[in-house]
Amino acid sequence: MSPHDEYEVTVVGGGSAGVAAALAASRQGARTLLIERQQLLGGMGTNAMVHTFCGLFHPDVSQGPQWLNPGIPTELGTALMQRGGMEEPDLMGRVYVLRHRPADLASLTAELCAAEPHLTVLTGAEVTALSPGWTITLNDRLIHSRAVIDTTGDALLARLLGHSHWDLATSARLYRPAYVWSFQGLSAILDEPLRLHVAALIVRAVKAGALPAAALGTTLRASPTRGEVFVSTDLEAGGDHWDPLDLDQRLHLESEGRALAQAVWDFLRSSHPSFTTITPPVLPVHAGIRESARWRGDYVLSADDLIRSRRFEDEAALAGWPLEMRETARGPRFRYFDQPEPAGIPASCLRARSLPGMFFAGRCLSCDHEALASVRVMGTCLATGQAAGQMAAAFRP
Repeated sequence: MSPHDEYEVTVVGGGSAGVAAALAASRQGARTLLIERQQLLGGMGTNAMVHTFCGLFHPDVSQGPQWLNPGIPTELGTALMQRGGMEEPDLMGRVYVLRHRPADLASLTAELCAAEPHLTVLTGAEVTALSPGWTITLNDRLIHSRAVIDTTGDALLARLLGHSHWDLATSARLYRPAYVWSFQGLSAILDEPLRLHVAALIVRAVKAGALPAAALGTTLRASPTRGEVFVSTDLEAGGDHWDPLDLDQRLHLESEGRALAQAVWDFLRSSHPSFTTITPPVLPVHAGIRESARWRGDYVLSADDLIRSRRFEDEAALAGWPLEMRETARGPRFRYFDQPEPAGIPASCLRARSLPGMFFAGRCLSCDHEALASVRVMGTCLATGQAAGQMAAAFRP
């Protein structure tokens, strides 16, 4: 075994939570390895083309935009605003969101990681086994690590350890996946009247049979880059039979998303003069999975904790995004906190006492199905990832 296979902290999953965890651990001096199965870091914000960062700002919008979690969430959010040429985030109803270009997030996360001398990044790598201690089987290598952080989004490491360590909601309740793509070349400004007009055109086309029913949930949002537009839709993904851990179902979902993007692109070009010059769709690496398996930690964060803005003695991060429940493809149901104050996320949601040296963050932290509707967003994932990274760096067997 090469000494290069020994690490103090290993992070599995290079999305928002994983990047924040790796940066936090390495900045505390821990020799850190970040493993990502895709070629790009950034997770949903790059590979699934999720182009709005939610959960970065304080829920009290009456005071203007205020960063919610200090450290890496604020650092990365500020850098994205600068790269996008934005002076402030967008106020959408009762929340602030930060629009960004997935390409900017991909380059920024790569640059931040490359700047850390204690951090090694492996992309295109797949974890296939895990044994306590901790030893990770990675393709044809063995990685030994004092502490491990699971930020895979689907609790991969928990599933490798066995059923007693993870939960999964029933298929009928799982939040529906999103499919996001983009195009360039729009000849007009995508303002609200044009957005509403296009939405009405799509509804009429579905009723006339010119577009599939899945197009009903299609929404358009302007990029920070002029002429670029992101197109999003939620998919039923098999409804009561949807299983995000089933590879065949995931492949079918990708196929459905690609076909829908092509159909909507063809329709837009032929239905409105401002869209006649748009470029062919730029497709994501994969669909955006909103809910999958979650760890069972020492504490299970509940929707009631969030709604009541509960705070904890072992608080590790703050949540400020409302419960955005998407149990169907017909759009979200929002449930806001009782007061415009953030809720705490305790450190006990990021670890299990029975597994010393194992931590988890992001979409697979320990929470119930309803609470996940809030804490799954990328801004909150950055915050819990940062906390898990700091905890892992400080861990001693």
